Amino acid sequence: MTLKRRELLSFTGAAAAGGTLGFARRARAADPIKVGFTTALTGPFNEFGEGYKRGIEIAIEKINKAGGVLGRPIEIGVMLDDQLIPDRSVQNMRRILDDKSIVGLFCPSGSGPTLAVIDMIAADGRPTMNPQAQTPTVIYPNGPGGKPRPNVYTFSIQNDIEANFMATLLAKKFTRIGLLNESTGYGKTGSELIKAGIAAANKDAVVTNESYNQKDQDMTAQLVRVQRARSEALMVVGLGADMAVIRKNMTRMNMTIPFFTSAGGLSPPYVEGAGDLAAGTKGSQFKKISTVPPAPETKEFLDAYKAKYGADRLWGTDPEVPTPSMGGTVATGYDGMLVMADAIRRAGTTEAAAVIKAMDATKGFLGCNCAYEFTPEKHHAIEIGDLTTYEFVKKDGRMTLVPTAI
Repeated sequence: MTLKRRELLSFTGAAAAGGTLGFARRARAADPIKVGFTTALTGPFNEFGEGYKRGIEIAIEKINKAGGVLGRPIEIGVMLDDQLIPDRSVQNMRRILDDKSIVGLFCPSGSGPTLAVIDMIAADGRPTMNPQAQTPTVIYPNGPGGKPRPNVYTFSIQNDIEANFMATLLAKKFTRIGLLNESTGYGKTGSELIKAGIAAANKDAVVTNESYNQKDQDMTAQLVRVQRARSEALMVVGLGADMAVIRKNMTRMNMTIPFFTSAGGLSPPYVEGAGDLAAGTKGSQFKKISTVPPAPETKEFLDAYKAKYGADRLWGTDPEVPTPSMGGTVATGYDGMLVMADAIRRAGTTEAAAVIKAMDATKGFLGCNCAYEFTPEKHHAIEIGDLTTYEFVKKDGRMTLVPTAI
């Protein structure tokens, strides 16, 4: 509180100074700190873009209510819609990078659009928060364990973390496993890592791997091959809208094996598309966001969200407890904005190199999804211990995600 008061007093002092010089100081002090992003605000996967936009906005409201950062308010300077289409993301990002008033960037939703622009972002050098792209090469171009891109930090569940988590659980229970993945960086990377994890955990396991394109309306051919391989369970790396198509295809084929999904599939579009067929679906997601009772920092965020939007589509069907997908759609944007603002505050400037240095010294910052820590060698925060498994069950007439065991 002392620092915030000092920032406010500094701002007040500049405003009180007289004459032309005082006016110039007042104008500079009042200039907003601008952030920019492109994301899927519309289209079949808009829950991701709309979600993290809301998270960023709620964080900005919190920051500005406390006096801003360095005596300056934060605002969204540029916000563009790419519908999760890589080419549109590239066009949008060029516009954003051309705006030199933008201090910090937020990557697009999804690995495909993010991979399409990440080299542009790295070359630009401004501090960038990645709220949702899970492919590890977004952060570590030479793979996990390598050197991170200096200016890019992820608040998402990296594929390698989620794959190790899910592969270990699946390999303990099943020997013959079907694996479907969308043909994006997210899907391909996720499936390769899961296959490797299953092989490491169970050398006798047989994995039948098939792929599909986002927005495909029939995956029967892929499912037939999984069925012919006598798979005992099906794991899908993809997003909710496509997951609903797969679940309906399975029902028409009378395919009743256990159904598992990556974090991207445990989302509102899956329930909206699959309806009661979603019951029994299991997968991994953030643990902290749906913990009861919530941690104080999580409760503050949830109270602010509910006051602004109510228990809506992104919140989930349980009016008291948010669906864990809130962690990956809204809270990643919220946490990312707060951590960036904290780094700017500690840096004492919006100059990119200084903010990045402060980001690399982030330690124990309590967010909605985890305690964030970054170093020059480590630009991801979510670890296996931050995840748990959930299952869709029908409760009081509503499809709800509840913690479960595989």
